[in-house]
Parts: sequence; structure tokens; C-alpha cells
Amino acid sequence: MSYYFISIGGSGAKVMESLTHLCVAGMFPTDENFYVMAIDPDTGNGNLARSSAAIHCYNIFQKLEVGNDMPIFKNKVELANPFVWNPTEHDKCLDDVMSYQAYKGTPIGDLYEVLYTKKERSILLNEGFRGHPSIGAAVMAKKVSTDSDGNNEEPWKRFETLVNQDAKTGSVAKIFLAGSVFGGTGAAGMPTIAKLLQGMFKDLYEEKKVLIGGALILPYFSFSPDKSSISSNEIYASSENFLTSTQAALKYYAAKNKEENIYHSMYFIGDNVLAPVQKFSVGSSSQENDAHIVDFYGALAAIDFYQSKQLKKCSYITHADDNKIQWSDFPDIVEIDTNSKDIVVNIKERFAQFTRFIFAYVHLIKPVLRDLSAGKLKKYQYPWFIDYLEDTNVDMLEIKNFEEYAECFISWVKQLEKENREIHLINPSVIVDVQPAKINPFMFESCIDDENGNITINELWYRLTEGTSENQYASGFGRFLRALYICCEKR
Repeated sequence: MSYYFISIGGSGAKVMESLTHLCVAGMFPTDENFYVMAIDPDTGNGNLARSSAAIHCYNIFQKLEVGNDMPIFKNKVELANPFVWNPTEHDKCLDDVMSYQAYKGTPIGDLYEVLYTKKERSILLNEGFRGHPSIGAAVMAKKVSTDSDGNNEEPWKRFETLVNQDAKTGSVAKIFLAGSVFGGTGAAGMPTIAKLLQGMFKDLYEEKKVLIGGALILPYFSFSPDKSSISSNEIYASSENFLTSTQAALKYYAAKNKEENIYHSMYFIGDNVLAPVQKFSVGSSSQENDAHIVDFYGALAAIDFYQSKQLKKCSYITHADDNKIQWSDFPDIVEIDTNSKDIVVNIKERFAQFTRFIFAYVHLIKPVLRDLSAGKLKKYQYPWFIDYLEDTNVDMLEIKNFEEYAECFISWVKQLEKENREIHLINPSVIVDVQPAKINPFMFESCIDDENGNITINELWYRLTEGTSENQYASGFGRFLRALYICCEKR
């Protein structure tokens, strides 16, 4: 069995960011492979660029061998190639994609002219579908081939091959999609791509050897466009229409579910507190919004889908305080061992150990490795370096990407704490800066909210010097990271 994830649009990309961090931290139920793909016509989307940075780093350093008994790095990721599937081509409008000139003057062409305004048909799609899902749905349905002759373009061809391979081995392929219901790309893609996947794997879908789940993101932010900087000919998303669009989308899903299941499992996630976006952007690199707790819930939805042995018709998750979100509001996660037994894992404990691991590396390890390399320090001062790294062949590219990932993680977890409500996951005062990341060592033992452990920086140093349990499959720099992770466990 493999886990498949497809992000659709900017909101889907942000769920992907949170899911990446939970994957690296060892939150997935098993060590199956993890296939990730993004769909976005706005390939320069700032949300997508930032959100995918972490998984591109992990794709490099995932080869680090930390042992087969560690939760971290247990899932090997495969990125789609190309990673971002663009259903449009550069400098193309809807007329180009739909071959309008070939149908002009015919009944089909006349119907097309009724369905789409001239402005919708002529706007370039380089920066997405501008909050018009009717454009996106037509483009995606036109572009994705669902024939059975194996003629799909990449990355769909590879995707189809992997899913079919899972089915041949008797495994169940779990495909999870994430995107908004109120914007352009996500609202267009969530029903359209799910329906196309049904057609692509028709027999397997009916036999429940292919299961499709989705995180449908409801409104959680608002913005005020600067109309003076927008051409009168442009079309763009408007947060004033989000609730109306959401209502229409929910009615659509309710009606379709009476006829057929678009998804085996659907998760609707939103927020009654709309976070204001500081800088409005039509699209491209300037469209970059901070991580949000809704993204985190979206990632947990994906994990719940992956770990569920029975499909859920309906389930709810709530939190106790309207204005505050804390660890007790999140469900535990389930790991499945080699005997197919469920092991309940407290999400706070797993997240806390991983957070201490990243913080410790950034504050304690990274500067020492840098100064040792520059000849500013002596090796004998650092017994852990002699024990784990002195005679070890290390891949500097893997180390570089791990360190870049650590920066991504710290930036992400800091952003989760910045929203206009109380988010009590970490102690934000432990993070002094994010570019580059800087940790306050005096706050290390209380870096997780509502927790005062006994792991100070000094205690961590002593633990690392004393050594930890070994594993025959741990080697190189991964063996050292394994030791550091074990030392960060609360005792």
C-alpha cells in the first residue's frame, strides 16, 4: 500500500506543507511510500513555492539511515515529475485551451459563448483561475486524459502505473486530495479531479481497491484588494463571495452524494474567525500566505484517512474554547505495527520530541559543526562528535537539505502561532528569529506549550555524550540524528 497526496491550488499547497512536517516527524500510520503531486496553473504561486520547499528538502535527505525502529524519516517520498501539473500552457486563455476557433459559429461554440463571458474566455491563465471555478473545471476536464490506453501525459502516467501496481499486489491505494471550495483552482479541481480519478481507476474504485479522500477547505481568511493596482479588465477572487461560493459548493456535494460518492471520505475544514491577509495578490510569487491552523487540521485529516481501516460516513471534531486551540483539541494518531496491530500515539508527545530535536539541532549542533569545519573549535571538546561523526563519511548535500528543512519547520511552526486567535502548540518565545532560525536556549525546556519537562540544553548535552541505543540499520549522519532524536525524548 502507498499513500498518495494531491494538492490543488494555494490552499491545498498549504495543507501539503503541514502534512510534510507531520510525515517527517513520524505521524503516518505505517512506513509506506508517500507519493506527492501538486496541481496549479499558477506555477509561480508563492504559497506553492514556500509550501513545497520542505518536501523538496526531505526528498534529498530521506536517504539518511536512522534505523528501522525510529518514527522519523520512516516514509520514503516520491515527488511527481513534473512536481506541479499545470492544466494550462503558458500564455494561454480559455479560448485557446478549449479550441474555440474550431467550434465558432457551431451549436457547441454558441453554447460555449453563453456559458462564459468574453472576459472569462480571454484572460490569460498564467496566474490561476482567479476565483472562477467554472473556468478551471472546464480546463481540467479537457486536459486530463482518462483513457485506458496508457497515453496519459506525465505525471499522470507514472501515477496511474503506481496505483495499478498497488492493486496487483493486493494493496489498497489511498489517494487524498486537498483544496478549497471557495476559490478558483481548488474549487474547480476538488470535484473534477476526484471524478477523473474514478474514471481512471473505474474497476478498482468500485472494488474499493482505490479509495479517494478529500480535505475540502472552507473559508478561513479574508482580504481587501487594492483596486487601484488592478486593471479594469482583470478578473480576480473576492473574499466577499467566499460564503456564497461555499454555500453553492456544499449544496453541490450534498446533491452529488445522493447520486454517487465523489469521495469515499470527505473532511470539511474551516474557521469562523477569518484571518486577514496582509497583502492581496491576484497570483504569482506575491501570493504567499502564512501557515494557518486550518492547514494543520487538513494534514490531520489526511492522516486520519490513511490510518482508517473502515470508511467513515460522518465524524466531527471540535475544540473546547472558541478563542483558543490547544493540544487537547487534537485526536491521537494511530500507528500500525508489523503484526497489523494498532498502536495509539499521543500527537503532542510525538510532535514535542520532534520539535525539541529540530530546535536542538539548530541551536546546539549546527553551529558546532560549522565551527569545527572552519577549524575554530577542537574535536576533543565534543565527545558526541568523536563518537558519531569523526570517522563517518557524510553526504554534505543531505546535511545541507536537512538544515534547510529545519529552517522550514521552525518558520512554519512559528507562523501557526501568529494567527488572530490563541494557538497553544509551542511556546513562541523560544523562537528568537526565523531567517536564519535562532532558538532561545533558556526557553528550551518549555518549548512545548503547557509543558515543563526536564530536558534543558545542558541535560541534552549530557545525554548525547553518554550515548544511546544502537540499530544495525543506522549509519552515517543518520546514526547521529537518531541519537539526537532519542535524547530529546521526555523521560
